[in-house]
Amino acid sequence: MTVRDRRNRAATGVALACLAAGALGMSAAFFLHARRATGSHAGQAAAQGHVLPGVTLANAQAGGSGLIVTSLASDGQARRLGFAVGDDIVQIDGRAVRSLDQAAAYLLQHPQGSIHLALRHGGAMRKVTFQLPDERK
Repeated sequence: MTVRDRRNRAATGVALACLAAGALGMSAAFFLHARRATGSHAGQAAAQGHVLPGVTLANAQAGGSGLIVTSLASDGQARRLGFAVGDDIVQIDGRAVRSLDQAAAYLLQHPQGSIHLALRHGGAMRKVTFQLPDERK
């Protein structure tokens, strides 16, 4: 094998390695963009406190747990289910809720249908089933 043949093989190997690295980089960029897009939708909903339709929520104060109901739509499902301003949503589908971001991310991934919420009103706990709309924005 001549020196020229070795150089050609080396150049071909380098070119193939660059192509493979580029393809891997593009795959990683696509994956990270998809995660960021999903997270940004959840974060936007959480920042506005609009995690559940007809309910505005806020993170609990330091040392508290769950999400605090801050307002309700007058004709919304939450009001019909007996939600009240000041209630704490402490669980969604049996999972402890620690922040609006966490709740928004879970609900974004949740299939349409119903979810089970654990609410604390005063000192009493109760569970309700909340029907999610077929199309969430």
